[in-house]
Amino acid sequence: MSITLLLWAGFFLSLKGGANADFLPADLALMRFLVPAVLLSPFVYKARYEIAAIPFKYLLCMFVGSGLPYLLVASSAMQYVPVSHGSALVPGTLPLFVTAIAVVVFRQPLSAHRVAGLIAIAIGTALFLATSIGENYDWVQSKGHILFLVGSAMWATFTICARVANLNALACSGILAILSCLVLVVAIWVGWLPSVLNDTPMVNWPWKAVLSHTFLQGVGAGIIASCTYLYAVKRLGAERSAAFGSATPVVATLLAIPIFGEQPDIMTAVALIFVCLGSVVASNIFLKQDASMRYQPPSHQKQCG
Repeated sequence: MSITLLLWAGFFLSLKGGANADFLPADLALMRFLVPAVLLSPFVYKARYEIAAIPFKYLLCMFVGSGLPYLLVASSAMQYVPVSHGSALVPGTLPLFVTAIAVVVFRQPLSAHRVAGLIAIAIGTALFLATSIGENYDWVQSKGHILFLVGSAMWATFTICARVANLNALACSGILAILSCLVLVVAIWVGWLPSVLNDTPMVNWPWKAVLSHTFLQGVGAGIIASCTYLYAVKRLGAERSAAFGSATPVVATLLAIPIFGEQPDIMTAVALIFVCLGSVVASNIFLKQDASMRYQPPSHQKQCG
C-alpha cells in the first residue's frame, strides 16, 4: 500500500500535468493503457481460462471502474480542479462507496465506529464542494467535483468486483488494458474521442511529456500500482485497503505545491483532514474485531481462484 500511495499520487499529478500540457483525455488514455496492454498480454493469455470463467457482469464492472471509462472521467475532471481536490475526492471517498456497496448489496454489518468515519468523510466532501461557493458560484469547479465523485464510485465498484473475481493481478491489469486499448482505438477512429496525438505527426509530438506520462500512467499506475493494490486488497480486504489509500491526497497535495505552485486554502486543508481521518476511522483498522467484519465475497471467488 505504501508503494501504491506514491504511484497514485503520481497518477493525479500526471493527470494535472496532462491537462496543463493540453493533452486530451484520449491522449492520456493511450499513454496509460498501451504499455500495459503490450507487456501484460502473455499473462492474459496464460489466465485465459480463469478470465473466461468470470461472469460478464463482474468483468464489465471492472472495466468501467478501472479501465478506459474511469480514466476518461478522471482526466476530464482534473481539468477543472486542483490536484488536492481530485486526489482527495477519489481515494478519500472510496471507503464511503465501498462500504455502501458492501452494506446495500452484500448486507454487511455497519458498526458505529465506521459510521463516525463515514460522517467525517461526508463532511470533508461537503467542504470540498463548498469551495465552489463564493461571491460568484464556480460551476466549472463543481463540475470537476461531481466527475471525481463519479470516478470514486466507479473505482469502488472495481475494488469489490476485483476481490470477487480473485484474478491474478497481472492478468487483471492486462485484460483491462487490452479492452481499453481496443475500445479507445475504435473511439478515436470513428471520431467519438478527439486526440491531439492522432492529429499530429509523430515527429512533432512533445516526446519528453509523452514519455514521462507513459511512465507514470502506463508503467506506474498501469502495472505496478495495479499489482500492489490488488495484492493489498487480497491480504487486507477491500475496505481496509481503501482506508490506507486515504493518505493519497496528502502526498499528492504536498507534491503539487512545488511542482504546480498550488497553494491549498484553509477550507481545502480542513476538508483534507476530515476526509483522511474519516477514511482511517471508517476502516475499523483500530478495532480487533475488524477481521470478522471484513467483506466476504460470494462463492464465485473459489470458482475463479
